[in-house]
Amino acid sequence: SSGINAEYGLLNEDKLGLYALQGTNKLSKFKVHETLQKLSFLPPHFVMATSQKKPLIYLWNLSQDSSVQKYVLPGSPLCVAASPCGSYIAVGIDNSIRFWHLPSGQLVSTVSSHYQKVTCLVWSHDGRLVVSGGYDNNVNVWEFHKLFKEQSTVSPLYTFTNHSMPVTDIYCGFGGFKSRLFTSSLDNTCNIYELCSGKILLSLEFPAPIFKLLVSRCESVLYAVTVSTEVYKVSLISPPEKDLSKQMKVFIKCPNKITSCCLTDEDSAIIIGSSQGDLIKYSASTGQVLPFSFKSRSPVDDILSVTLPSYKRNDKPVPFPYPQPLKRVSTGVLDECSLLLKPKHEPIQFVSDSDFLDLVKEAVAEDKGSDNVTELKDKVGELSALSEQLVKFATDQLIGS
Repeated sequence: SSGINAEYGLLNEDKLGLYALQGTNKLSKFKVHETLQKLSFLPPHFVMATSQKKPLIYLWNLSQDSSVQKYVLPGSPLCVAASPCGSYIAVGIDNSIRFWHLPSGQLVSTVSSHYQKVTCLVWSHDGRLVVSGGYDNNVNVWEFHKLFKEQSTVSPLYTFTNHSMPVTDIYCGFGGFKSRLFTSSLDNTCNIYELCSGKILLSLEFPAPIFKLLVSRCESVLYAVTVSTEVYKVSLISPPEKDLSKQMKVFIKCPNKITSCCLTDEDSAIIIGSSQGDLIKYSASTGQVLPFSFKSRSPVDDILSVTLPSYKRNDKPVPFPYPQPLKRVSTGVLDECSLLLKPKHEPIQFVSDSDFLDLVKEAVAEDKGSDNVTELKDKVGELSALSEQLVKFATDQLIGS
């Protein structure tokens, strides 16, 4: 659409920094003398990157070519994810997850439920859930508002233990508690869960270990990216009923080992970065190579596709909205911004359709003998009698005429 710039972030191991691309045009280069590893988008127009060797997170303003902010952490970050509102970040450090409130820099919570290092983090699109995966093969689902309570009382809403090897990627669909959760692992499988019930809906087995999941916005197609050079495509409208790992056909065959990939916002193309520094664009429907190319001098570590409103570049410098450093210790007192997130009542617990029907049947069959129930039953009886009289009157009128 008019006035929208689709940009792609590119990381390299040769300390060249972060590139912002539009099509085949290189818009800008965000220089940083550090080896970076993971990219994450921070609304409305910021990009975060974790340092590979130092306890640092870098924050770039995409509207400014040289604007950068550094956050010092208590340990080396393994993964980072920002909340949809852009006010909170979740950072995986060793086997713990730390949550910061960016406007104040306050440490909101620290949870440690994984037995080994955390590999991936993702927020639900409504910001109520945080999902983490680790080297311990487990996937934990957290209710974010409960992280404001005492640390000893916080426990995951769900813990999925279906994978037999480390979790490599997580995708959370739209719908909050009613959404579907996608996970991949080095055990060659991809699992799909229903968050409202915590049940596993589907488990797909592939011929090779999976390190990245790409899911279309309407969740009709899943792309499984292997640790080597293949990409497999699975239709979720009519998924396979049994293990078809031996019969699956390769959708995309990259000439070099795949090190990063992303799906464009309009779901029309897949952009793949390789170990040789190639950046190749494939059609998401046919798998054919599209006219797009970019060559780097070293492996592409990560790619991020974002859509931003058009803006004037190289304008006057805009100060960062979050200048406060991140605190290492929680003060135990939350500011007003944090308190706004805490609901006055427990959130509504969503259930599956079958469980909902059972609850309705139990509620209808249950008679507590209250006055309201008695009055309603009397009124129902009166209405039933009146309905019979109306039917009789109408019948008599029709027969008489």
